[in-house]
Parts: sequence; structure tokens; C-alpha cells
Amino acid sequence: MNVAKQKIIVVGVGIVGASIAYHLARAGAAVTVLEQNCPASGVTGKSFAWINLSQGVNAENAPLRAQALADYRRLQGELGDALKIDWCGALTWSNEPGESEALVRDHAARGSDIRLVTRDEIATLEPYLIAPPDCAAFAPSEGALDPVIATDALIRAAREAGAAISLTTPVIALATDSARVTGVVTRGGTIDADRVVLAAGLGTVPLCAAIGITPAIDTSPALLLRFRAAQALLRRIVSTPAFEIRQPAATTILAAGDYIDDSPANGPQAVAQRALMAIRSALRGGEAVALEDVTAGLRPMPADGLPIVGGVASVPGLYLAVMHAGIVLAPTVGRIVAGEIVGGRDDATLAHCRPDRFAPAPVR
Repeated sequence: MNVAKQKIIVVGVGIVGASIAYHLARAGAAVTVLEQNCPASGVTGKSFAWINLSQGVNAENAPLRAQALADYRRLQGELGDALKIDWCGALTWSNEPGESEALVRDHAARGSDIRLVTRDEIATLEPYLIAPPDCAAFAPSEGALDPVIATDALIRAAREAGAAISLTTPVIALATDSARVTGVVTRGGTIDADRVVLAAGLGTVPLCAAIGITPAIDTSPALLLRFRAAQALLRRIVSTPAFEIRQPAATTILAAGDYIDDSPANGPQAVAQRALMAIRSALRGGEAVALEDVTAGLRPMPADGLPIVGGVASVPGLYLAVMHAGIVLAPTVGRIVAGEIVGGRDDATLAHCRPDRFAPAPVR
């Protein structure tokens, strides 16, 4: 069989699935993409979409995540203005200056473009801040994007590279033969494939469960808050103990929020109102900011926080690609996955991501 012409099905068109499909098609594979709704209709479209290296990175995942900014810039070179990335930079601080200093120290040691800035510098970077902190971490190379536009751009480019895109086509089950995955079952029938890549987020779990595989994936709800502004108040992404905000347009401020529970005191509307009060008190002109809407996204969260990417040893033909920080990792994972599947060789960068790390230890 010509490896470059393997028939690959990619299930799921969030930004991770779209990136995998794009990179596989560019590498010469025969790619079919299946999505039950429209691109980015799941958690991708509800993401704050901060392309960052300075938040939530553990040492084991750092080498993979360190490639993200370069891969996004490569992708921007390939897709041009269609990707629409705003390389605005990001300011982050904690209540304790020592924590901000440690953040800079740790990430600078890993090679990240990050430095400590003083109160006066912060005031210059964000002049509408009422009370800048003593110091903050400034990552000038980080940015943000519109995840729906980015996913659409990747899917269009995948189609131009030869991928077949089939939307509103739910995958009902995985097709198997003697414990090998041989394709997928849809309402229109079975579609055969040499390899099936599940990039369906939480939808990966029931498809795997039906063939006796239990990926260690939890549900992690998060909120995307949208506010209306009367003027441009932010130049960069600003992450503080009180809020995580950015302003993609003069009249729009986006914020990321943690889902707590459904109680009146901690439900989505309550979280949004607290964020609104924090924004109003932190920014000059913030009194004119108003809440527009709150949406909840259900993130797939691997049990150990690390991506789940790779083939399943006990089920040939099945390849998983499920992760948190999918926005950050999408172009890097897409490139590496395509290289593994088309090239036929495992990439050591994903050694810590393999699905089989959750397999029970043998009984001795």
C-alpha cells in the first residue's frame, strides 16, 4: 500500500480536527472529514482563544507547547490573512509580586519570550488601567484569534488540498473487524478507512466505549463572557486574579470564566456579573461596559492534564487526538500527527501523550 495514499477519516471539526485534516491532506493522504454539526460548533467556538505559552504549562508538556507559536506563524504564512491572528502580546500578574517574578523566571528558563515589567511600563502598555500592579509578566509574542474563523480557514485549505469534507454527518459507531478499526458507521452507511482519527473532544468517549476502550477524559466546563464596550480600552490580553480579558474589536470585550455550579450565587450569570464589576473597577471608561452574553463550553480534560494523542495499541487502525488547550496546540499537533500517520514513524515529542499510558498495569 502507498503510505502517502492511506485513506484517513478524521472525526470532529473543532480546531484540532481541522488542523489534523489540513496537515494530512497537505501530506498527500486521502482524507475524509466527518462532523455532526458545523466547524467549531463545540468547545472550539466557545474558547477565549489565547495563544499562550505562559499559562498552565507543566514541565512534561513544555517541549510540545513550546513549538506552538512557531507553528502558528508557519500556519499564518501558509494560509495568509484567512487565519486572522492578533499578535497583541499578553500581560499577566498575581496578587503577590513574587508569583509574577517566578512565572517569568520559569518560562524564560524554557526559552519563552517573556519578561518582567514594572508599574510604569504596565501603565504605558495598558493606559486605561486604573491601578497597575507593582510588576507583571509581559509576553510580547503571544496573541489571540477568532477560533471559528481559524477553523473555517483550515477546513477550506484542507478541501483545497484534496480532503473531502462532510458536515452534518454524525458518526454513530466505529466499524471493526477482529478488534481492528476499519472505518466508521454513519446514518448513510459504513465508510471504510485505513485509519480513523478521533478528534471529537468529549464525543470521543462514547465512540471508544462501544468497542471496549475507556479514555481517561473528564468534562471541564468553562465560560466565555462577551461584553459590549463604548471604546477601545485594552491593547493586549490581560490576565489577573480578577479576570482574563481581551478586546478583539473596539466594541467587544471577551473574558474567560471558570464554571463553578448552577446555584444563583455561583452560576454563569453570577460569574459574569462579578467579572463585569471587576472590569468596571479596573479600567477607565469601564463604567460603560455591559454584559451581552455568557456561553458555556465543555472542554475535554485528560485525567492527568496532558494531551491524549496517538494510536491505541490494542485497537489497530484507531488514533486519538484529545486535549485541553486545543487552541494552543492545534497547529503543532496537526503537523506532528500528519507526520506520524503519513511517515509511519512515532514522533518522540508526543511520547508523554500516548493513550496507552492509562492502560492498567499487568498483574504479576
